[in-house]
Amino acid sequence: MFDNSNQLPREYERDLEVWTCAWYDAAVARDFIRSPYHPDAAIVKRLQGYFHHNLTPAEAAEACFARKH
Repeated sequence: MFDNSNQLPREYERDLEVWTCAWYDAAVARDFIRSPYHPDAAIVKRLQGYFHHNLTPAEAAEACFARKH
């Protein structure tokens, strides 16, 4: 059964869509990914967290793909 607790409120859907497009552009610009790129479920979940914690798309691309020290 579908869990409604994980749904994003409707008012944020457009914001998330715009943010995700900007994140994709930032990740491509930094050569973290190449087009076409299809994130797996773990990356999608991580991106939702970055969005909810108000990271910028560029910060999220860095957090997602940059080398960890």
